[in-house]
Amino acid sequence: MVKHTKSVYEIIQTIPVESMIALSFPQLRDFEAQLKEEVIAHTLKHREKTKEYHRAVLALRWVQGVIRIKSVDEAKGV
Repeated sequence: MVKHTKSVYEIIQTIPVESMIALSFPQLRDFEAQLKEEVIAHTLKHREKTKEYHRAVLALRWVQGVIRIKSVDEAKGV
């Protein structure tokens, strides 16, 4: 029996933007690390870029954008 697990993309999709920005840097870095692993796994598993690969890349870019916004806000003192 194969256990179906949610991808990080599906998890991030359910989190509202305000809550995503409220996450701490370690939590965001954990999401980023998981997404990088997911992207690598999809790359190694398939020769073609699949829908899951594109979703993982999109989620990775989203998390990296949130990290950038949060670091800029902290640098400005907002």
